[in-house]
Amino acid sequence: MAKRHYDWSNGPAELEPHSLTKHQVLVDYLIRYFQQRLLNARGRERIRITLVDGFCGGGRYQLKGTNDLVLGSPLRMLKAVEEASFKINQERPKPVLFDVQFVFVDKDKKALGHLREVLRQEGYEGAIGNAIHIVNAEFGAATEEVLARVAKHTPRSGTALFFLDQYGYAEVPASLIRKIFAHARDAEIVLTFHVSSFATYTNDELAQKISATLQIDIFKRLGGRSIEEIKDNEADWRRFIQAALYEALVDGCGAGFFTPFFIRGTGAGHGEYWLVHLSQHHRAQDVMKQVHWQHSNHFVHYGGAGLDMLAPQTMGFLQDFDGGFRFDDIARDKSDKELVVQLAKRIFTQAAPMPFSQVFAETCNGSPATASMYKNALATLVAEGEATMRSADGKPRYRARYMADTDIVDRPKQIKLFLSTTP
Repeated sequence: MAKRHYDWSNGPAELEPHSLTKHQVLVDYLIRYFQQRLLNARGRERIRITLVDGFCGGGRYQLKGTNDLVLGSPLRMLKAVEEASFKINQERPKPVLFDVQFVFVDKDKKALGHLREVLRQEGYEGAIGNAIHIVNAEFGAATEEVLARVAKHTPRSGTALFFLDQYGYAEVPASLIRKIFAHARDAEIVLTFHVSSFATYTNDELAQKISATLQIDIFKRLGGRSIEEIKDNEADWRRFIQAALYEALVDGCGAGFFTPFFIRGTGAGHGEYWLVHLSQHHRAQDVMKQVHWQHSNHFVHYGGAGLDMLAPQTMGFLQDFDGGFRFDDIARDKSDKELVVQLAKRIFTQAAPMPFSQVFAETCNGSPATASMYKNALATLVAEGEATMRSADGKPRYRARYMADTDIVDRPKQIKLFLSTTP
């Protein structure tokens, strides 16, 4: 049973607080995205991207339980680009042109009518049909048109960010995600999955239907158990959800990098929505993880802290984290300690020296840690004589702030017996 669609018949629809969190994550990610893209591009004059909101809704919402009106995701996207442009260009002698195309898709005509009115009120009416394109269709049916716009704007790279805040859990099958990545080389996808809805209403029959819709085999992950058996144990259920979606959205969609974390709901704090970021580059994955740590009050994952968070023995609730890994100070301390030990073991067993970027890229899907946290752990290992880092021209690196993607990570010439210790 999918989440109830928004009602735009009498003005702004009602918005749940967790949806406001999703919108804020999108804003913060976009700002960090542009900052990262332009960090080492001082001479760059223009940046091009297409931003797609596949389930865009209307222009404003009323926040549930209050009289507050908040902007919808299309307006938040527009204003995030403006904020990023201001922050980046205020420090540049020659401003960078933000050449951004926006595509807003929804099947609800009333929602799009409301969106058009709010765009007019906010001063964007002149951009409709130029930089802003509004499509009245289901996202799956609109994909060809959307991809054509991406290709027209960035023919070689297919640079785009798709925000797919679907109404339930079955509107974005794996084949659709594969299609996006196949036709837009540098695309990224932020996808939500309504976990609590799936858990509440699922049974073996529905799981069969969802398997067919998402084009995965959910029962492959059950190990011979029924859905009812899985739901009897909440920790096992969350392990099942992560594992099943991992198979569906990572193995089956052609994404090289992903973040599999939950937006926490109210009450006991269990995750209601899985917010998945899919991309083809480790830098994009790192930026999204920075945002997760920034919004520590709203995110949780039900796995480990180090390099192996999706391993079977760490999935589900751990005694270390009462109620899951919450991206808080306790989780940060645990991650920092485990990274030191696990990176030391990895460096000890690696066949040859390798760039930091490769170390991160080969392990980041299995860790909640950011690249900055990796570098702090490596600085500790260098100080303790359990690893070495050198720049491309052979200069030793000691401090995390000076470590670069191209720096070479290697074992020390004299190896310490650290492998028997645990944090």
